[in-house]
Amino acid sequence: MAIRLNGKAILALGSNLGNKEDNLKKCIFLIGEKIGRVISISDYYKNDPVNFESDNEFINMCIEVSTNLAPLEMLNVIKSIEVDMGRVKTTSSYEDRIIDIDIVLYNELVLDINGLTIPHPKYKKRDFVLSPMNQIGEYLDPQVFLSCVQLLK
Repeated sequence: MAIRLNGKAILALGSNLGNKEDNLKKCIFLIGEKIGRVISISDYYKNDPVNFESDNEFINMCIEVSTNLAPLEMLNVIKSIEVDMGRVKTTSSYEDRIIDIDIVLYNELVLDINGLTIPHPKYKKRDFVLSPMNQIGEYLDPQVFLSCVQLLK
């Protein structure tokens, strides 16, 4: 018998190619189908690309999802959603993309295993993640015990 988790995850979504709003809506639908019930959805946050040059502005947002998937299972499903939506990864870690999905938090878990780090290692310095997270709820970072509001300062 498999053990099922009852997890709440914060996912950061971003798109800077094609119809960005439609990409994000489709992504949320697929997450609801394949990962779990979407509990909260932030507004869109527009921002310039970070760590690479592009003329394509990003639209970012965060969602909270209730899931029975373990973190590594969820990561595998996220990667398949990105591929199904047309994301093509190259050797560059920062590039234009139709969709990007990051696991920011999973319950109060601190994890670094098999290419998955929770909390997401860069979210604390990204206003385009912290602002939408703060909009959908009050979350405490399980490593530094600071809220989004405190991290935004």
